[in-house]
Amino acid sequence: MRILGLALAMVVGFALTASAEEIKSGPGKKIGGAFQVKAITGEKAGTQLCYVCQYNAQKRPGVVLIFTQKVDENLAKVVKAIDAVQKSNSKLGTVVVGVGGVEPADLEKFQESHKLTTPLTVAVDKDGPRAYKLNKDAAMTVLVYKQGGNISKTFAFSDTKSAAEKATEIGDAAKGVVAE
Repeated sequence: MRILGLALAMVVGFALTASAEEIKSGPGKKIGGAFQVKAITGEKAGTQLCYVCQYNAQKRPGVVLIFTQKVDENLAKVVKAIDAVQKSNSKLGTVVVGVGGVEPADLEKFQESHKLTTPLTVAVDKDGPRAYKLNKDAAMTVLVYKQGGNISKTFAFSDTKSAAEKATEIGDAAKGVVAE
């Protein structure tokens, strides 16, 4: 009986550890390069462009790319944390990229509800740019990178609620990349 109890405890412990592991999504040490999006909000609304290219040309000291498969209140919490940093440091480049079925109408409605500073876009390649190695199981992948494309911090979440719980940490990473 004691052995059965120990075995059960080990199985439960393993299951808890496995579910607590972070999901892997995104490129390793450097961003995947240029990719096209359709801007839904912001100055470039209605156009197709490459924000990575634009931010590189402007020599932004830091950029935050938020790839999301879901548009909800949890995404709003993450974007508002980034907007707060961007409002006090206009040199930070920010963009939300809808992937995996996010539609322009979803982002238009989202903007109406939240009045965000960060441009909301949809990736031209529905699943996102291949070179970025986005995990289809990641509801949200956030890349914080420095001028030149070196990634400072990567966040990947299997659900947007987990992302919202880390919104402050994501905002801090954005502050850190522009402060360097």
